[in-house]
Amino acid sequence: MSHKASLACAGAFAAAATLAGAGPALSHTVVGNRVFPATLTIDDPGVNDELALPSFAYVANPDNSNEFDYEFEWQKTITYNLSFTIGSALTHLVNTVRPDGSIGGLTGWQNIETQLKWTPYQNDEHEFIVSVAGSSEFGRTGNPSIGADTVTSLTAKGFIGKGFGDVEAEWLKPFALTGEVDYTWSTHPVSITDIDPTTGALSIDQSPTFLTYGATVQYSLLYMNSFVHEVPEFFRHLIPTFEAVFSTPISNIGPSIPDSVPGTHETTGIYGPGLYYLGRLGPISFELGAVVAIPINRASGRHVGALAILDLFLDDMLPDSLGKPLIGPRQARGDNLY
Repeated sequence: MSHKASLACAGAFAAAATLAGAGPALSHTVVGNRVFPATLTIDDPGVNDELALPSFAYVANPDNSNEFDYEFEWQKTITYNLSFTIGSALTHLVNTVRPDGSIGGLTGWQNIETQLKWTPYQNDEHEFIVSVAGSSEFGRTGNPSIGADTVTSLTAKGFIGKGFGDVEAEWLKPFALTGEVDYTWSTHPVSITDIDPTTGALSIDQSPTFLTYGATVQYSLLYMNSFVHEVPEFFRHLIPTFEAVFSTPISNIGPSIPDSVPGTHETTGIYGPGLYYLGRLGPISFELGAVVAIPINRASGRHVGALAILDLFLDDMLPDSLGKPLIGPRQARGDNLY
């Protein structure tokens, strides 16, 4: 089993969920009058021009190490409904086993990840959107000692978002749901890492195939203020959420001991409340967000972790340059939605 897959099963999933290969290519999405924020456990369901500087994750791994990830990611629209994303993350491990066998700290970059995302269907009236994406994490572009895989992995993704502004009950209008399903496989599922010169026994490294799935429930005070009734100034920029994301190894898992730590056959995941602030500061259009990451089991982490983001909306800040699609016009959207 690859070192990165071991880390994921060992509880680094909360951190990995901020990476494009495991979940989000960070952005916010506007569908009619609905703004879907750049959620941290899963990606939002649309395409935009954004710059995450950075997103952050902290997780207490079950091997007694603590992990801190700082991801930097840029999403660029090619057309109004097609985008390309590139990013990586700087990982710092505390109290971990170093390559020389000592215990201490390690710092290094994760692999480079890219994603192509397309929105084939969007209904503004019903605040409904569907997107698909394909992403790649390029092996040997990061530091293997901090969990970067030595082989390339590919992921097929599907996204959905639905706001409830089209229902009659006013108390339901601020609600929205988003969901994501990913299927990740390795380009080298089985690798021979060593041969015993005496016995001829092979040491085999397996990279499992994973199914990752998650959802968010959102209650937009931003939407309430604009389309239901007014709320105080500070609160009208907020979107509280409840989020969850899980990952299950489904093939090429290899031998392991059930209920062990890390427990390679176990489903890992996190859930918890989140809060996002969308606003403007002079010419800067941005989002600040944070999520409490509660592990579902020992294999997902020793205790509660945290996710956070600062996301810059380039499509609002630089609409005629970096925030403009390379081909064709921008997506039509309402004014002063946040």
